[in-house]
Formats: sequence, C-alpha cells, structure tokens
Amino acid sequence: MEQIIQSKEFRFLTKGLRSIFTIMMVLMIIGLIMIGVLCAGVIFVPENSVNNFLEQGNITAFIHLEGIQIELADKVTENIQYTKMSVVKLLLTATIYIGLLLFIVVQVRNLLSHISKGIIFSEKNSRKIEWIAYTVVVLSLTVDTFRTYIAYTVTEQIQLGELLVGTGLIKEISFQFAGINWTLLLCGFVIWTIARVFRYGAFLQDEYDATA
Repeated sequence: MEQIIQSKEFRFLTKGLRSIFTIMMVLMIIGLIMIGVLCAGVIFVPENSVNNFLEQGNITAFIHLEGIQIELADKVTENIQYTKMSVVKLLLTATIYIGLLLFIVVQVRNLLSHISKGIIFSEKNSRKIEWIAYTVVVLSLTVDTFRTYIAYTVTEQIQLGELLVGTGLIKEISFQFAGINWTLLLCGFVIWTIARVFRYGAFLQDEYDATA
C-alpha cells in the first residue's frame, strides 16, 4: 500500500513539474514572438522618426545592475541615439539566448513526460539529458558574452561611457566579452554525468529484460 502511495506521489510530482515547464515553454514562445514583432517594427520604422520622438518625449530611463536600480539624469536621456542596426543585433542576441533556454525547457518537459509514464532508464531519456548538458555547457561559454554585449549596446545607445569618463571620476570603461561561467559549466558536467548514469541504467534494464 505504501509503495502505491509513493508511486502516486511520484507521478503527481512529475506531472506538476511538467505543467510548470509547459507554462515556461509557452511564456518563452510568447517572448520570442514579441521579439519577432519588435524586430519587424525596428526594421520598418525609420531611425529619424524614432530619434525625433525621443527628442520630443519626456523619457525616464533606469539601469538595473545586480539588484541596484539607477535612474538616469535628464542629460543622459537627452543623449540617447537610436541606431537601428544595434537594436536589431540586440534583439537577435536575445532571440538566441531565449532559444537556448527554450530548448532546455522543452527537453526537460519531454523527459518529465516519459518519467511520468514510468519510462525512466532508456536511451531516449539519456540522449535528452545529454542534449540538456551540452546546451548548458554552451550557455556557460556564451552567457557572459551575451550579457556583456547587451550592456555594451545599451551603453552605446545612451553614450553612458563618455558621460562617466567626462565626470573625471572614471578613467576608462572597457568590456570583457570573453568569459566562462564556471557554475554553469560545472552544472553541465554534472548533468552529463547523470545522462551517462541513465544510459548505463538503460543498458542494465535491457540486460534484465533479455534474461527475464
């Protein structure tokens, strides 16, 4: 009786997690659609129209940095220069980043779907976990580049670097695009190890089924 209750609890847990990842997947797809709409708007709306709007409008801009919210002064927002190509590159970078996250979410969702059906140690599950691991490793090698490029693009649009150096308090601002997120890299190797364990478990399961 206790085993049946535990089995029901396990299926309930996996189905609940699958529902959460389904919601995440839908939100990411909506986000990608919105980025596509924004990208189309950026391509078709002339730069002059946007810059004229920025000059005439009363803009309030904020920068969020590791839990710190900084409201930019009026003289900073007045220097905002809209560049179509920079914004397109920024949106494409966000698309790639969200696309990688969406791939991980889809793989986890499919894995949970198999596990909820009682299919645990199998080649398919092992391959899904391996693809998750490879994607996490790719993110560990590129996430710092993505974040730095976004910061660089935003800084260039508002000419923040020149203004900060002009205050005399800062000598120089530089951007380090290359970097490795060691936490994600370690997570990727741990997930890859789990995938190999699942593959070995699938092998043992096949051996047991063949001798049973």
